Amino acid sequence: MNSREKFLSVMKMNDGDYRNVEIPKVEFGYWAGTIRRWLKEGLPKVSPIPEKISDGIAIMANKNIYSEMEKAGDVNVGPFFGLDQYLTKFPVDYSPMFKVEIIDKTDTYIIYKDEYGVVNKNDINMTSLPMELSHPVKDRQSWNEYKQYYNSDSIKKRLPPNWNQLTERLKNRDFPIRLGGTNGGFLGFPRQIMGITNYMMMLYDDPELIHDICDTFLRFLLEYYGIIAKDVEVDCILIWEDMAGKKGSLISPEHFRQFLTPRYKKIVEFAKDMNIDIILTDSDGFVEDLIPLIVETGITGMYPFERAAGNDLLRIRNNFPNFQILGGIDKRVLFEDSNFSRIDSELEIVKILLKKGRYIPHIDHFVSQDCTFSNFTYYRNKLNKIIDSFKIS
Repeated sequence: MNSREKFLSVMKMNDGDYRNVEIPKVEFGYWAGTIRRWLKEGLPKVSPIPEKISDGIAIMANKNIYSEMEKAGDVNVGPFFGLDQYLTKFPVDYSPMFKVEIIDKTDTYIIYKDEYGVVNKNDINMTSLPMELSHPVKDRQSWNEYKQYYNSDSIKKRLPPNWNQLTERLKNRDFPIRLGGTNGGFLGFPRQIMGITNYMMMLYDDPELIHDICDTFLRFLLEYYGIIAKDVEVDCILIWEDMAGKKGSLISPEHFRQFLTPRYKKIVEFAKDMNIDIILTDSDGFVEDLIPLIVETGITGMYPFERAAGNDLLRIRNNFPNFQILGGIDKRVLFEDSNFSRIDSELEIVKILLKKGRYIPHIDHFVSQDCTFSNFTYYRNKLNKIIDSFKIS
């Protein structure tokens, strides 16, 4: 099987029945600084990380659709460990497509307005998440001005170049494609344009404003996704939220059902109409309290399951036997102060989860610079052997 076939075989499998299933050997991705570290520690170099990509920028563990993708794809780690291609994000643009403006720049920091109109501050090398200084949507008036950019006329401008040639080439691809990504959710989008504090205040102070933002974004997404899915055979839809922290959900169950549930159900309906039966959510933080709410809507799975936040994959699998789980291997067992015994213990959990099915194992998020090449090598080689044993049995 190729990477795409393996992904689909696991996502659609029956309980523990591996007769027609091959588990893909994948990772979610790596920070650029991680790969630079590993190249110094023994990883053979296929190609250097371009200097324009700072250490804090992600390198995706998948095959890019075209050269001007949002993030670069890995060409060093995957081939060395015999990895499959992970889910490739189909290039989408959820912003109003504003021109990026540099407001201030010194030897140590940069302040700039991004394509969403958010003013950010970061260190000069862009090695961390930016500090958000101001947001374009503050109230109903500013939203009414902002929403004009989410109309039908803007959609064709957002599609990748050479559309006909691109879609023709993707018909015989060997890697899976997801439709959806960063800011493409119904908490993720309003938070991006309003800021987290203002968003959470407006849930109480002006809920109708949040409903209008979500409804506008939903209509935009359904039309945008519809154009793409008509010409591209999409393997899954991803709703990106990042709606939890280490202590749990950013919003209450009541607010989830009020603002997210109706839109999730519409996305599920759309997916079924397009013959897409894998619908995933993406959130960092402790997500176990959110999963029952997510399952209610018809969403079929989730990733990346951040272990540092306390997510227990065995508990999740026992409580939700049909839920698709991707990731969830604790990256901390690869840190410099760890050891092979800790890695072995972590992989024992993987063996149990694989037996139950609908699980694709990989590190719970981007592999960080704290992870040594020696530890990653031990982990990845052992996980490959575990996966091979399921392929044979």
